Amino acid sequence: MKRLLISVVLALALLLIPASAVFAAAFDTVTVTAVPSYIAISNAPNTWVINDVAGAGGKTILISTTYYSNPLGDTTSPTVGGATDAQCRFTITNTSTVATKYTVIFADPAAGDSTNGNSGAAGATTFGAKTYFSGQASAAWVVAKNADSATAYPSLAATTNIKWGLIYASQTDAWASGTSMVSTITITATSV
Repeated sequence: MKRLLISVVLALALLLIPASAVFAAAFDTVTVTAVPSYIAISNAPNTWVINDVAGAGGKTILISTTYYSNPLGDTTSPTVGGATDAQCRFTITNTSTVATKYTVIFADPAAGDSTNGNSGAAGATTFGAKTYFSGQASAAWVVAKNADSATAYPSLAATTNIKWGLIYASQTDAWASGTSMVSTITITATSV
């Protein structure tokens, strides 16, 4: 009988021992995630006919005149205290996974009278160009040079879109020809 009682007590004791101690895992896993520093933007629209934001066609530019890619008017400056979305022609769609900054290069035209004077102001046979971004006050508008422009927008959060525009100041002297001046603008995003 003593043996039976000891066997019952032992059986009960084994039932009371936590199962986890008996069945401990000999391994575990780690989930690894690697998010790439991916930079990708697109810009739309990808054309601007200076002095024709309404798309009427047949419009020309005058000497010593400043034009804006402002949908509210070709010669209407964006708000000096901070450009609004409505005053910006272009939209950058940003699918980057990191914060980005932007530079804008305004190349010299392949033909015609003017070249980029790289000062933001017009001169004899040179035009001036600047950029503006939604929310930026005029003090933050940056000269768009034909090379090595300064940062036009210093930090845009990942996957955040932004609207922007261009300012073009036409040359101060008379045109030597009626040749159309076609330039390419390059906007570049780099990580902050």
